[in-house]
Amino acid sequence: MTAVTFSFFLISPASAFIAKAKCSADGTKCSKKANTQALRNFAIMDQKHYLNEHNFRVLGKFGPPEMAGKEFAAASKILGYSKSAYGVCSELLLQMSNLYAARAASYDPADLVDVRANLNGQIIALEDQLHATCNQVKMRW
Repeated sequence: MTAVTFSFFLISPASAFIAKAKCSADGTKCSKKANTQALRNFAIMDQKHYLNEHNFRVLGKFGPPEMAGKEFAAASKILGYSKSAYGVCSELLLQMSNLYAARAASYDPADLVDVRANLNGQIIALEDQLHATCNQVKMRW
């Protein structure tokens, strides 16, 4: 039994026991599709924003300060996703984090609806770029 185990150890490639490297800046050494994962994480966060906006605007469940807090929290999470991504995807997620932070500032102390409408337009345009750039896995819908 020991001889079989030892022979398996010898014939196994050395790389099988070494963790794969994290993504490099250009994405050439990735152990997983990090950009697609970052995009999925962002999409979940983006969907939460629409639910929060509905609860804020339509249902009145929370006020502008709470909404601003939720948007700032989302901006910080998206910033984290940009750090786990690479290449253009990382830069686009960084821009998205900045737009979320700017949108958060449009809730409190003053509710700047026109400013937020402009930011929403920019965010929607950036979403299209993100989905085109970061999705590196063919998905069946």
